[in-house]
Amino acid sequence: MIKSIFHEACLSMTGNKLRSFLTTLGIIIGVCAVVMMVAAGQTVQNIIQERFVAMGANLLIIRSQRPKASVRTSEPMTSITLDDANALKSLRGLEVVAPVLSARAQAINGPYNWSVSITGTTPDYMKTANWEIAQGRGLDQQDIRKGTTNVVIGHEVMTELYPYEDPIGKTIRIKNQPFNIVGVLKEKGSSTGGANQDSAVMMPLLTVQRRFNRYAKLNAVNHIAVKFSETENLNIVEQRITRFLRARHKIKDEDPDDFRIFNIAEFVENIKLIGTVLSILLAAIASISLIVGAIGIVNMMLVSVTERTREIGIRKALGAPNNWIMLQFLFEAVLISMIGGTIGLVLGIGFSQLGGHLYNVSVPFSLWPVILSFTVAFVVGVISGVFPAYKAMKLDPIEALRYQ
Repeated sequence: MIKSIFHEACLSMTGNKLRSFLTTLGIIIGVCAVVMMVAAGQTVQNIIQERFVAMGANLLIIRSQRPKASVRTSEPMTSITLDDANALKSLRGLEVVAPVLSARAQAINGPYNWSVSITGTTPDYMKTANWEIAQGRGLDQQDIRKGTTNVVIGHEVMTELYPYEDPIGKTIRIKNQPFNIVGVLKEKGSSTGGANQDSAVMMPLLTVQRRFNRYAKLNAVNHIAVKFSETENLNIVEQRITRFLRARHKIKDEDPDDFRIFNIAEFVENIKLIGTVLSILLAAIASISLIVGAIGIVNMMLVSVTERTREIGIRKALGAPNNWIMLQFLFEAVLISMIGGTIGLVLGIGFSQLGGHLYNVSVPFSLWPVILSFTVAFVVGVISGVFPAYKAMKLDPIEALRYQ
């Protein structure tokens, strides 16, 4: 029975090749779009997650947090200071503590200029963010202690301001102030927040306080980067830091913290959730084309039922049961959808990998898009074929034989 139904479905499809191809094309485009959108969502999720993980699971960021009830002013939030960073170094389990004070400015070298992000910090910051030196040297303790004008520039700053010369030992002007370049950082790309890390200029914290920060007397920093021992428990370390800072800031038990601690593990989990939602959203958008494909199948099957009305009447007159008639048209719809789903899956995977190759990005391949594609194709085929198959089954044999 199944063999006969399959044979009849193939004959019907090959009898009108152009119409069958155009109907299948809707499913091909739909499945291909779904596979590519899912792959795009997973790729974005993996890229962001890899950048977080590269920073290390044992990294914490401590930032100031203005109480909700406070009035916003032009004054910066100063709850986190350089003194806090120095005090934290004595806390058990912390390996590296690096205060960071940031600013933005325009850097100039002769006819060239470029917008840079200034990072005032200490040599320990290189360890917390896994920075590496490509040329020259990094900042040393003497630079930090004296607040020298020595700076380390990012890879993009070098390519934009010193395209034809070695920048080591050269002068770079930032806000019309001269600084001496002692090192160049390795290319790092965008941060997890989307900021261009290669446009950074690192200089001693004291230098930024003196030259770029009008609130230097407050001794405030934007954040403190902390790396703790991998043998330490994350929650215990967070609790230890929280108790320590609350005590330093003389915060009462009933009052909220004036700081917030971010950890990479929490970021990674949030990114996974965002990536999953993004993949589902992209797949849902791409599924619109599947709906169009399903409508095409319904239309083709209704036309097929109309064209084969007399054939259906003859089959019924010869004793063909209703379920046989219904299965024949339902199987045909499913077969069209499955063929389109298979071709769409192959094209979707191929285009995804090609795009990854062109943009030098690793595109993940997993089984669940394959399972999803075939499941969707089967469901679309069944749903699209039910009404035409039911219509064919309900045809009156006498009226069908009279049909011209």
